Amino acid sequence: MLDHGIPFRLNSRVRRVVAPNPGVMTGAGTNTYLLGDEQVAVLDPGPAIPSHIDAILEAGAGNIKWIVCTHTHPDHSPAWQAVHEATGAEVLGA
Repeated sequence: MLDHGIPFRLNSRVRRVVAPNPGVMTGAGTNTYLLGDEQVAVLDPGPAIPSHIDAILEAGAGNIKWIVCTHTHPDHSPAWQAVHEATGAEVLGA
């Protein structure tokens, strides 16, 4: 079982944060990826669930520079706005 909101390091430059939105289409929850450490890109920020947004911001530790939305499904992109407002990160593909 995946821990929602707990960053999991997949390799030296990629972390995954799972949103608390389990379901038929999302499995255990939507995966959001943080790429990099000193300059971070958030890939598919996920649903606009406050605890998920907080987990992204905490994992990004003030280093989020970009937000990349691969598509606009409600489980993959709505959190972009809150992450952008909190960080000023450049948004790509929203």
